[in-house]
Amino acid sequence: MSQPGCQGTTKHGASCRSFALPNRVYCVMHDPELADKVSAARVRGGTAAAKLRLLQGRRLRLDTPAALVRFTGGLLQDALAGTVDIDTARTIGYLVSVQLKAIEQARQSDVEQMLTEVRTLVAEAKRRPA
Repeated sequence: MSQPGCQGTTKHGASCRSFALPNRVYCVMHDPELADKVSAARVRGGTAAAKLRLLQGRRLRLDTPAALVRFTGGLLQDALAGTVDIDTARTIGYLVSVQLKAIEQARQSDVEQMLTEVRTLVAEAKRRPA
C-alpha cells in the first residue's frame, strides 16, 4: 500500500515530492494548519544554530588550567546575562571539568616520564667509572 504524495507545490512551482501526512493531502511543510508550528520550529532551530555559532566563534586554546578558569568565568557571566542558555552552560561546564581532568592526567604522565628518564640517567651515571 503506497502512501499518497503531497499536493503542494515548491517555491519554484514544481510538485512537492514529499509524502502527505496521514489522512491529509499535504506534507508537514505545505499543510496550512501546521504553518504556525513549522514557523515556530524554524525560529527555534535558527536560535539554537545562532547560539552554536556564537560558541564556535570563541574557539580558544583551552589547554591549561588558567585558560579554563578564564573561559569558565566568561561562560558564567554569559549565563548570568542570559546570552547563553543555562543548559548549554551546564553542558559546557561539564566538558570543562572533563578537559581539566585530561590536562591533569597528561601533566602527570609527563612528570612520570621525566622521572623515569632522570632515574635512567642517574643509574647510567652510577655505572660509569669515576
